[in-house]
Amino acid sequence: MKTIGDRIFDIMIYYFGEERGNKAKFAKTVNEKPNTVGNWFARGDNIGKDVINKIIATFPNVNSNWLLTGKEPMLNELTTPENKKEYQSTNETSTLYRLVPLINTDAVGGMHRVNDISSDEPEYIKALIPFTEALDGDRCIQITGDSMIPTCPPGSIVQIREVPNWREYFGYGSIFVIQLKDGRRILKEVTRYDSDPGNYVLCVSHNSNVPAEELPKDFILSVWKVIKILTNRGW
Repeated sequence: MKTIGDRIFDIMIYYFGEERGNKAKFAKTVNEKPNTVGNWFARGDNIGKDVINKIIATFPNVNSNWLLTGKEPMLNELTTPENKKEYQSTNETSTLYRLVPLINTDAVGGMHRVNDISSDEPEYIKALIPFTEALDGDRCIQITGDSMIPTCPPGSIVQIREVPNWREYFGYGSIFVIQLKDGRRILKEVTRYDSDPGNYVLCVSHNSNVPAEELPKDFILSVWKVIKILTNRGW
């Protein structure tokens, strides 16, 4: 069974990954020496309140009850975007990790299938997921339906970014989450509809059993480009 020290180690891995030297980055973030945080990992449940308070203050998205007991999720479910933190890696590639909110909504692969989560339900943040090179305004949602397998199987999490000027430039050939005027959210690869490109786009499925279908642009409310995909084998 994991101890508090083990869970502090898990926090380091969650935010900084498992690369060599990340203990030094973690130590710098909490304003301690690497040897000190190494001792935290090895002390089991013999962790003082000052250490607990420092961890929670530095990583406010971490659930304090999880840190103390291992119960409940690691991250606070109702964490606002204003509370998210960014951590700058000091390795040679200088990768920026940003926590992207996972919203309690879904995008369905099928053109005619209803979303599992109704658009009438109020949105809230279920968790925060770290991505490299993420931008403000990015969000994550879950995928349902099987028409985009194997690229986006059901249960996948996609990082999405809004395309504000999609009417002027859609970016054909990419995968998008499309918010429709009837409240549904669909996930499709979008290409040019040659018969009437001014008024329609062609929505392509990656499941070979599902045919492509044209979609009127006037039926589109908003467009979000899929930036990264996390399958349920790895997130």
